[in-house]
Amino acid sequence: MKKYRQYLVLGAMIGSVATAGASDDDNRAVRADGQGGTGFNLNINDIRNFLLNDSTVISIDGVVDPNFRADAQGGTGYKIRYRVGSDVNDTITSGTLDSIDLINTHKGPLTSVDPLRVFNIDVLVTGNTFLDDLPAVDQLNVGDEVKISGFVDTNSSVLATRIEQPSDPLDEWKLSGYATNINATQFNIGPQVVELGSVVVDDCDQGFNEGVYVEVKATPDAQFGANDPITTTTKVECIDEGVNESPNNGIPVALEGIVDGVDVNGNFTIGDQQVELLPGTIFINGDADDIMVGSKLEVEGIFDPFNEIVVAFKIKFLEVRFKFEESVMPSDVVIGESIQLYGQTIMATPQTRDEDGIISSGLSQTTQVEVRGFVDSEGQLFATRVRERGNPDLTDVTLDGRITASNNPIIEVLGISVDTSTSLFLDVDGNGISQTDFFNAVAEGTLVEIDEANLNETTNIVSGGVIQIDEPELPQNPTLPPSVEFGLGVGTITGMADDIFSNGFD
Repeated sequence: MKKYRQYLVLGAMIGSVATAGASDDDNRAVRADGQGGTGFNLNINDIRNFLLNDSTVISIDGVVDPNFRADAQGGTGYKIRYRVGSDVNDTITSGTLDSIDLINTHKGPLTSVDPLRVFNIDVLVTGNTFLDDLPAVDQLNVGDEVKISGFVDTNSSVLATRIEQPSDPLDEWKLSGYATNINATQFNIGPQVVELGSVVVDDCDQGFNEGVYVEVKATPDAQFGANDPITTTTKVECIDEGVNESPNNGIPVALEGIVDGVDVNGNFTIGDQQVELLPGTIFINGDADDIMVGSKLEVEGIFDPFNEIVVAFKIKFLEVRFKFEESVMPSDVVIGESIQLYGQTIMATPQTRDEDGIISSGLSQTTQVEVRGFVDSEGQLFATRVRERGNPDLTDVTLDGRITASNNPIIEVLGISVDTSTSLFLDVDGNGISQTDFFNAVAEGTLVEIDEANLNETTNIVSGGVIQIDEPELPQNPTLPPSVEFGLGVGTITGMADDIFSNGFD
């Protein structure tokens, strides 16, 4: 790990940088058409509210969309790469956008609807997925063409943030993911085979190697079906999913993505962009233990161009996280689909890390199982990691998550009742507090960790154990010098903003 003292001076290091105009490549230099004159605000990841004006470069997949202003709400759910001008604030939560690029990661035919697959790539749809002019996913049919925006896992499955069914046939197909099984004539993106034909791979500075992230474009093929290779490839391009500009000094960044690697020190990568933690890095909706391959999160920090890393001040897990551990019977597992803990059904996803094969193969006997995951906006639980934790023990169960109801001495965590009458209580710093102080400090939505507790299988009530409040105490936001020229980000459009918020994740 790099020495932390390097980063203590980053705030001072963020000084004058070379003014970087928008690239002329792929029509990105075409400006917005000026509708509305004064511009409007765009909301990214709920808390980042930026102004678009007549000078903002607006593109979709690298091509200008002159109607975007008039149809701004239609951009909800798009994965977006953005650049904020010199009025960017300390936490990259406000400022004027120099440029935005709305990204469809996949454009092409569905080869399955249960499970949902575009090309031969698995797609996870949750209650957080925005459906554009589409009442429900179950109205889609095999062969329908769709546009999908979202974030790609290391196995090249996609967590969809937006799905659109175009009214006209697509004139170009597209898919994104990590290249594997590369040879002279073809390669894979997940299970999808892509034939190169005469195409030469572009922009691979480090070579077209195993695991590089690529975008593939192809001519639509009316004969394409499930398990078929893509044979009409027109372009393959290596894509930098991290900070894709090279400033002279540090700049503020906010990067959303799926973790594709974690080292022994807890530092990690998103799209090959290295992210390093500080001793004081703040975690929202989770903690350092939740950073694992497949985790979806947003990093707020400073890009250090000398080491080409992002130094993380704050890390926010973008879904409500949970961790359950209890005894699981074989009948609690629906092989390939779900697992049940505390009476709650937790769905498997294409991104689930099932390292002991519990969901994929089932259980032969009652076993202590740990499940980590997230809850979508409709209350459905999804597993991100499932692990065996030894022999069944109803006197040593774990329940971490948000409080959904509170009435001393009972709390509910994600709807699971907890009788705290015999519990020990800790504050956010791990200091002992009274039951009264605990209930005065918590409310609906407060994160708590419950360990070493008991479970009554008959009533499904958790009792006793150690209960700690898990809400972070946010530090003073870093202050940037006035000479900062721009900020960079990758996120998801969550709508139009009526107000400007500037308090980061809090």
